[in-house]
Amino acid sequence: MFSGRKALATGLLVLLAGCGGGSQPPAESPGESTLPDTIAEPSIEPTEPESTQPAQPKPSLDLASAPIGGNVEANGIFRCAEVNWLGRSPIPAGTTIVTGPPHVEPGGVFELDQRGCPADARPCPDVQWVRSNFQPCFVGARQVAAGTEDIALIMPIHATCNTEADCRSLAGDQRGSQIGFTPGDVPSASPSG
Repeated sequence: MFSGRKALATGLLVLLAGCGGGSQPPAESPGESTLPDTIAEPSIEPTEPESTQPAQPKPSLDLASAPIGGNVEANGIFRCAEVNWLGRSPIPAGTTIVTGPPHVEPGGVFELDQRGCPADARPCPDVQWVRSNFQPCFVGARQVAAGTEDIALIMPIHATCNTEADCRSLAGDQRGSQIGFTPGDVPSASPSG
């Protein structure tokens, strides 16, 4: 009877082992690692520049009396000067010249007055001249007093260049304005009476 019990116990053990709820994963042995189910892709490097450097200012130049020239048309007490750039020609690539407010020297004989020029004539302040787009501008004046000497038209400019050498070369061989307003007779006021 003892052997029957032994057989019964062995049978029960086999039965219990078969109903044990599934297989267990094998235990890791030291030094082994399990791989994850998915493999991570490497991170993508950005294609933009890593960092932008601060913009370096371009060389610039200010001329109080730009090298300008052009024809002056007279119409009674009015004058109109066509203003052209007489400095380095062509203007260096990458250079922008911006005209400032013109004035006359010496004062007292002429005052600036754009009515001296045609209505469609482009006035000079804030005009930009570059190598590929150069067109003259116009300055009008009105004679307000008698005079015997030509009165110079002075126009300052501000230039921004690619290089310092380009800025230094702008004046070329001409220095200052070659435009003058020649005084004429000023109508006198008729005596009242």
